[in-house]
Amino acid sequence: MNLYQEGNSHYHAKEFEKAIPYYTRFIEATDEPAIMKQGLINRGLAFTRMKVYDKAISDFTHAIQIDSTDMASFVDRGLAFFQAQRFEEATTDFQYVVASNSNRKMSENSLYWLALISYQQGNPDLSIAYCNQFLDLNSSDVEVLFLRALAYGLTGNLEQAIKDYTLILKNYPNAYQAYANRGVAKINLLTTRGNLKPSKKETKSACKDLAKAKELGDNSVEDMLYIYCENGN
Repeated sequence: MNLYQEGNSHYHAKEFEKAIPYYTRFIEATDEPAIMKQGLINRGLAFTRMKVYDKAISDFTHAIQIDSTDMASFVDRGLAFFQAQRFEEATTDFQYVVASNSNRKMSENSLYWLALISYQQGNPDLSIAYCNQFLDLNSSDVEVLFLRALAYGLTGNLEQAIKDYTLILKNYPNAYQAYANRGVAKINLLTTRGNLKPSKKETKSACKDLAKAKELGDNSVEDMLYIYCENGN
């Protein structure tokens, strides 16, 4: 246990390279599967932080072989695959956790990463589907609401994107990115309907969002403010 605690001490101090030898000696010092598994998980997490993904994946795989009922190990391995840009293998691990339906927290984690992978790979419809599954379990998660709003924006469903940004702002009134994105979505909703030069009256709500985003520190909205809110429309 001294080896394990010393490894943890270095890990929590973000001295991951120093933690590895202690975890290795801890693993080698026991024949007890449950104890070995914990050492493998911790060493795998340290390797992940060091971006040594192949070794991390090997440790998590060994931990899974010891105990295939622990969904956290599948999530840990899935994240290592994700960070190594091995998205197909990451997806397989996360889908397994969701299909197992044995650990709600791990299912939520897996659904988030599945939604993000789908979004990054240019499949917003699938991303939305995973977000919906997640929100059925946890309806107020701001990161998933934001991701779903972005995905809705890619599909052209700007009305639903606006609704999601509004839900975020209901609970996080200082979320400047939500104000900025909602303002842009409102203007895009006008222009994609053929109204290429909306009046100031029509853009009033959008401009209010953009101005609020700027007030909160988002300078990326300045061009939109100038074009649609200040330039004589």
